Formats: sequence, structure tokens, C-alpha cells
Amino acid sequence: MDRSMPYLIIAMVGIALVVYLMIVDRRRIYLQRLKVKKMYASPMFEAMRVMLKQAQKYSIESLAIDKTGFTIHFLFPFGYQTRFNVADFGYPNLTLDKQETLLLLLEDLLPKLTANGCYSFRSIRNRLLDGHVEYQYKYLIQIDYKNMLTRAPYYNGSLQSQLW
Repeated sequence: MDRSMPYLIIAMVGIALVVYLMIVDRRRIYLQRLKVKKMYASPMFEAMRVMLKQAQKYSIESLAIDKTGFTIHFLFPFGYQTRFNVADFGYPNLTLDKQETLLLLLEDLLPKLTANGCYSFRSIRNRLLDGHVEYQYKYLIQIDYKNMLTRAPYYNGSLQSQLW
């Protein structure tokens, strides 16, 4: 009985720690959802709405989010890109917390970014000379998915053969 008591105490502390971490994680997710709802209601979202409607129509090649806003490169038409710069609309640069909220908002509006096997996600950390750290988030299209999108007109009949 004396030998099992320390193991029982360790197990109870472990269980309490896991329960605490689950509660903290649920609270963090709840606060993130509130921040996304707040961003939906903001005037900044109204300024982004036109660009995001375009992004929903076309195939996206890459999406980059940094402290100045976001950039979307489209697969079709080739070389077309759109950029939302927060300074152009009178907003200060995005903090790390607002960048993460913007990332969640864009994932919500563009669900094809989070589709399995279509895009890869990268978080890039840049250390500046003055010691500050900047983050950048990127979604890049996977090669297989890009090949499927570029070959699709040949297989679905939408590409008409031309008479020379």
C-alpha cells in the first residue's frame, strides 16, 4: 500500500494537469473565435470583401500574410495578384495576434486552403537586426493539385479545339 501511494498521487496530478490544459485550450479557441467575429464586423473586413470575393472565384496559387496585410497570387489568369495593404486604408501594421486572426478569417472564407492535399502551410519567423521578430504565414499550392487544375480544361471538354 505504501508503494502505490506516490504513483497514485503522480497519476492524480497528471490527470489534473491534462484537464487544466484542456480548459485553457478551449478558452483560447473561444477567444480566437470571438476575435474572428469581431474582425468580420470591422470596417477593415468591408474593405477586404471585394478582394476576397475574387479569391473565392479563382484558383489561388499562394497566399501570404504579414504585418502589412496579405497578398494573393492567382493561378489563372497567369501572373495576376491582388494585395491588401492595411496602411492604404489608414490602419496600423498588424500585430501578431491580428495576423493570426486574419489567418483564421481567410481560412474560414477560403476553405479550399485547408483542404487536404491541396495547399501546404508555412509559418516563417524572421529575426530583425534590432532583435524584434516578425512572422509571416504562407499557403502554397501543392504541385499535384496545381497540375490537376491546369490540366482540367483538357479533360472536361471546356477547352475547344482550334481549327488552323
